[in-house]
Amino acid sequence: MKDRLQALHDADKECSEHVTELFGRYGSNRISVTAEEWDASTDVFAARDAARAALMPTEQDAINLMHEAYTRLKDLGWREAIYCPKDGSTFDAVEPGSTGIHETHYSGTWPDGHWYCFDGGDVWPSRPVLYRPTEAEKAENEARKERFRALASTPQDPTHKGEP
Repeated sequence: MKDRLQALHDADKECSEHVTELFGRYGSNRISVTAEEWDASTDVFAARDAARAALMPTEQDAINLMHEAYTRLKDLGWREAIYCPKDGSTFDAVEPGSTGIHETHYSGTWPDGHWYCFDGGDVWPSRPVLYRPTEAEKAENEARKERFRALASTPQDPTHKGEP
């Protein structure tokens, strides 16, 4: 699978370089290409599509790979977007269909609010799947764990109903 994944990365890179070259030559507005340039573009994109199909030949293969990526991001500390801060602060988020990590915030009252991400000086509606906990959240979580450890290690009076 590693060689098929590398082939897809290589094909994606070739597509990006090809498009960048065309934009460099013609600008980013309407592009008029020669027949040879059109054929070269078609070949580059067909090679990328073939590499993707080789890596994930079936729908289930694509779903399985998506699940593995989701699981790995969670292993790396990301959490489900529904647990993001809802106080208007910003956090990093990822969403399906994008390869970027975007500064995002949740606006409104859960569950009726909306996510918005910031990019290029603009604000866009978003539907993130995962977010990266902020340093403040991580510190708060560690403090909570410490308080629990302290409580758990303190002998308790079975008749006592409050804090030690």
